[in-house]
Amino acid sequence: MAAKIQYENIDLYHYTSLASLFAILQNETIRLTDYRFLNDTQELSYATHWLKALLQPMAENEFVQKLLTAIENIEQGKVERLKGIGEDLPYLQWNMCDLNYYILSLSQNYDDLAMWRMYAKDGCSIKFNSQKLNEFLYSLRDDNLKNGFTNLIKGPVSYNAGQSMDAVVKSWLELHNEPMIYDDVLQYCLRIKSPDFSFEHEYRFGIPFEDQYLGEKATKEFTLVGNTIRPQLELKKFPVADVIEEITISPFVTSELTKIGLQELLKSKNMSPDIVKQSSIKIR
Repeated sequence: MAAKIQYENIDLYHYTSLASLFAILQNETIRLTDYRFLNDTQELSYATHWLKALLQPMAENEFVQKLLTAIENIEQGKVERLKGIGEDLPYLQWNMCDLNYYILSLSQNYDDLAMWRMYAKDGCSIKFNSQKLNEFLYSLRDDNLKNGFTNLIKGPVSYNAGQSMDAVVKSWLELHNEPMIYDDVLQYCLRIKSPDFSFEHEYRFGIPFEDQYLGEKATKEFTLVGNTIRPQLELKKFPVADVIEEITISPFVTSELTKIGLQELLKSKNMSPDIVKQSSIKIR
């Protein structure tokens, strides 16, 4: 029997609406959002802009040219993937694929006033068990390895691209790991954001998703936010009792009935009502 993988133990909080929490608990699902529809209008492009500016002066280098081509393709939603072909997929072949990236945005900040105001003024924050969350998301990867799903994009977001980029590019040029160009660029660029968002202390999971991954465990869904229809990826059979460790209600939500109703819902799911907390922030 293979040894169980132990992932890094991190406190992760999902600031969201009470409606989203209700859907997670009631349906045992979790949704990730198409990166183009996240709150940062420079999502991905902020990092690729910096990266291209750094690489362009070295464009005569053959490997740098391949990096620039990969960045251009990624900006157009295309990624080169190694996929199985033939009957029962016994052979592997590189293919250019249309790809969307779906992101689960979490924070390492607990009970944070700026996060409440920005994302969950009338909502809650959900503390996830990082081990169980990783196990769940990697199970989707494992189910789709033969379809070209190579890895998740995950980790803390960096807000100082200019300071880290030189070292990252230097390592790419030293390694010349051509088969991993697209994964390397995506892993880096999808975890870089403007310093304007540094208050979030974001930790994110990203899934590079194609339609062939759809099935019993994943469906495409849509939600209306204001006047925008937002594409989302809904992952099924989300083990809420294992993953959810604590739920904190926003300091702006003061009705005791909110807590009581949530506790009753948890009890119906055989989950402890004691995991529900009220924010310790005192505010009118």
